[in-house]
Amino acid sequence: MLELDEMTAQSDLILDLQTLNQISQTLNQSTDVHTALNTSLAQLVDLMGMETGWVFVREEAATDRWAGRGFRLAAHYNLPPALALTNPDAWDKNCDCQALCRDGQLTGAYNEVRCSRLGSVDGQRNGLVVHATTPLRAGDRVLGILNVAAPAWSAFTPRSLTLLSTVGSQMGIALERARLFDALQEQRIHEQATLLDLSQQLLSRRDLDDLMAFLVAEVRSLLAADACAVLLTGDEPDTLIFRAASGWLGDPVGEGYRVPADDSTGSGQVMRTQSVLLLEDLSRQDPPLWTPEWLAREGFRAAAIVPLVANGESIGALVIDSRQPRRFSEVEVRLLRLMANQAALAIEKARLHHAELQRQRIEEELAVGRSIQRSMMPAQTPQLPGWQFATDFEAARQVGGDFYDYFLLPGEPGRWGLVIADVSDTGVPAALFMALSRTTIRNLALRGRAPADVISWANRFIQEDSQSDMFLTVFYAELDTRDGRLTYANAGHNPPLLWRAATGAFETLDTTCPLLGVLPELDVQVLQTILHPGDVLVLYTDGITEAFDGDYNEFGRARLEQTIGDLLAQRPAATAADVQTAITAAVRDFIGRAVDSAGVLDEQPDDMTLLIIRRGENQ
Repeated sequence: MLELDEMTAQSDLILDLQTLNQISQTLNQSTDVHTALNTSLAQLVDLMGMETGWVFVREEAATDRWAGRGFRLAAHYNLPPALALTNPDAWDKNCDCQALCRDGQLTGAYNEVRCSRLGSVDGQRNGLVVHATTPLRAGDRVLGILNVAAPAWSAFTPRSLTLLSTVGSQMGIALERARLFDALQEQRIHEQATLLDLSQQLLSRRDLDDLMAFLVAEVRSLLAADACAVLLTGDEPDTLIFRAASGWLGDPVGEGYRVPADDSTGSGQVMRTQSVLLLEDLSRQDPPLWTPEWLAREGFRAAAIVPLVANGESIGALVIDSRQPRRFSEVEVRLLRLMANQAALAIEKARLHHAELQRQRIEEELAVGRSIQRSMMPAQTPQLPGWQFATDFEAARQVGGDFYDYFLLPGEPGRWGLVIADVSDTGVPAALFMALSRTTIRNLALRGRAPADVISWANRFIQEDSQSDMFLTVFYAELDTRDGRLTYANAGHNPPLLWRAATGAFETLDTTCPLLGVLPELDVQVLQTILHPGDVLVLYTDGITEAFDGDYNEFGRARLEQTIGDLLAQRPAATAADVQTAITAAVRDFIGRAVDSAGVLDEQPDDMTLLIIRRGENQ
């Protein structure tokens, strides 16, 4: 008989273990805690040989229909008609097991002699009058109550109570896991909502200063920090500049404070590693970080420093400071990372927007400058019987330092002043210097000054009025269209080419004095020549001969002469405009690029200017 009892006990034990294993798997594997509680409850009731059971979850602020003073009916199995969910009297009232739980007396499996709930409801109860109860425990926290009902108290054996207690612990752990998961989900939802709002706020701000001011204020508020700052890279590659700050006693932005972008500073370290740096107590930092007097006055004791990374490149750091030692949680660090990623993208977008606005502003200013510059050059070439004029000007940048000019001189009719000049720079400064030089030379010539005086006086005025280190080369000539006499002075300019129709050979109008703007006084030599019928005079700046191809070979004077000579050999009657077109086409073909829509030659170091004059055959 004893052996039979032992075998029965072993069989019961095996059955209990199998059921407990099933219940454990149900509770651990299910993603729906409600379904898991109902399934495991049914398994427990069947194992214990009972008829029904139910589970309360403790919920102090419960608003559920079946809630009663801090408890919510979370699971049930095979309820009798008297305990039907449709019966409000069955579940709206308190009961003894809930009172025990609230008072802290429900410490283990408990065989309750009478059930106040079963005893007070009307209707068919299937003979149930008592239930056993056990707390759903997770550590020191009681999360709910597990009840299994029976017709008599004798139905609950020590075995069944032990089983009930074990299942209650498993359910408690499952509830705690679900609670933590829900809390994590809520935290994630909160983080996502926070990040979405932050991202929208940041991306809506196109002004960089406004964006960063909002960022530091928002981060400081979200993390309840004493101070927050943004440091960005600037013109100096090894330095970070304060661009925004909140909560500081001083004004690091207004004072222009900078910190080294190296390992002596926390910001420098995160720039290099692109990892978050947590400093819980700066007084114990070994080795100590770089701390200038202005930073020591702030009294910071802890910091979290997060890299700002855009397109894989470190652009700065977000610094969160505390004046007390502080340990930043994993949630805070994760949130900081995500916020820093959003901030870096917004900062980079704002920077690009600012750069684009700057580019547009410069483009607009240069367009105005280009228009003004071109307006200072003659709008039309002279239309003189027996003479042809052609010009071309192409800037290396939007505006340049080259210029040409021609104007009717006072006195005897038929005398024209001719100018081509090249300032020793490009861009806006050269254009301004060009305007000064052009006005000076023209005014001197129109006052009747001889070529030597025009050059020497222009040199003197430019030296006195100009505060820059620029200089210019100038070829100035007087052309008498009646007889073709050309009287000229060449102040360091590229020697113009004179193609003789009679011989097909070239002559050069060489330099007669140094360039303008270097020496206080010039000894100017004046020379003369005659443009005979059919002759072609080509005035050019060094942007023509020094234009380079993809291999940085120069176009050179030899190619210029060949271009002119080949054209005139093939077409002896070619016009001045034909000569200009041929030269321009040859240069463009050589360099392999054409001018852009603004008339700017891509990547060329200097402006290109041409002034072509041809005397008619019958003159």
